[in-house]
Amino acid sequence: MKVEEPSYFWYAIYTKPNREKKILENLKEQNLTCYLPLQKSLRIWSDRKKWIEEPLFKSYLFVKVSYKEFFNVLNIPGVMCYVSFGGKAQPIPEKQLEDIKTFVEQEETKIEITKENIAPGTKAEVLYGALKGVRGEIVKFNGKFRILIRIPMMGYCLHANISKDEIKIIEPEEEINALRKQQLKKRDIAKPSRIKFL
Repeated sequence: MKVEEPSYFWYAIYTKPNREKKILENLKEQNLTCYLPLQKSLRIWSDRKKWIEEPLFKSYLFVKVSYKEFFNVLNIPGVMCYVSFGGKAQPIPEKQLEDIKTFVEQEETKIEITKENIAPGTKAEVLYGALKGVRGEIVKFNGKFRILIRIPMMGYCLHANISKDEIKIIEPEEEINALRKQQLKKRDIAKPSRIKFL
């Protein structure tokens, strides 16, 4: 009898306030793949200044699980629920997580986060610079072009200044072909290798 390997997907989980870092530790202790985007901010007191790392998305973090670990995550103290739509937890595409990491972990470009309802832009990919490889939308803010990533299920947008020389506009057909390539790659990974016995 053939046993299929479980499929793993990224999900956003909603947490109690100020519990994100502790939950991250607990997830790592259970050997679960997880990600908490952090941003540095300067705190100023009357007698001192200090740079601290705070969660980029307050009360959210990301976890990659299969059906086996799915409900274990909900038993971790401080975890409220999975981010859902229509009563069902919504997987987040791997590429979107990679793009969020690229945005957050580079230090050359200042990124901004907003919950504003921003009008749709033109689909584009960054070809050069600190954000190389990021796919998002090109929007105009105060006369400047910005690359924007939407995280619709959480209601957030990340965006940063970009030069038009650093991007390539993605045509709808090109986007469909890229999605097909990703799906084929996943199928190839999922296929068991054939072993020949001599």
